[in-house]
Amino acid sequence: MAGVMVFKSLADALRAGYQVYDRTSDGYLVRTRTSAGWAIALVACK
Repeated sequence: MAGVMVFKSLADALRAGYQVYDRTSDGYLVRTRTSAGWAIALVACK
């Protein structure tokens, strides 16, 4: 089972090919399309 990736900055997530999906209280929820569907990750800005 895969875990949830957590980025330390939004720039890191964008460089990895993710796009902003939603804002959270601590940062952002980002997503990218994979062959298996959507992959979700967190960006912790605080």
